[in-house]
Amino acid sequence: MDRRFLNAYVDPAPFRLLGRTLYPWCLKYRVRLMAFDSPLVIGSRGVTPADLIFACQVCAEEQLGVEMGWLDKVRIMNLTRNPEKFESLLEAFAGYILVQDWPKFWEQTKTKSGGGSKGVPWPLSIVANLIASGIPEQRAWEMPECQAIWLNSALAIRKGADVSIMSPEEEAFMAEEEAKDAASNPAKESPPTTDGPITGS
Repeated sequence: MDRRFLNAYVDPAPFRLLGRTLYPWCLKYRVRLMAFDSPLVIGSRGVTPADLIFACQVCAEEQLGVEMGWLDKVRIMNLTRNPEKFESLLEAFAGYILVQDWPKFWEQTKTKSGGGSKGVPWPLSIVANLIASGIPEQRAWEMPECQAIWLNSALAIRKGADVSIMSPEEEAFMAEEEAKDAASNPAKESPPTTDGPITGS
């Protein structure tokens, strides 16, 4: 059994960061942060302490658009002066997102996998697939993201999508082969990867 799947379906415990209790990371929070061009999900620029605090506000369901409190201003000053502490908090937030529990997919061409997303943003495509399969809209947006991606993948495979999930053993074998190939071909370039998970047909 894929340990990533098992870990994804152990509902995460309450997670505290920067004085806040964050709800489980879900597609709703990802899209909200994308809407604000957060570098924590977009990667468009370096992350600042203010970016991390804003992400925590989103994930704690705090009201947005209000003036930052004095305590958060103090936190920003302290984290700016202590890069090591800031880096450790960034790592904690990365662990909170649980991307490591996503399924791993064998690469598919757009032709074989059904033509790609046809311009639909991948978070919306996943939510639409879940709703079409009977999942309530709120649950589709708010279930832990790793669970949504596993469930969407299983539904896509059930509907006949040309999608294959890589087992941990296959992933280990591929990593070993890639390491051997890199050692024998040090100048070889790696192909670019696609954004987001498989979204089904």
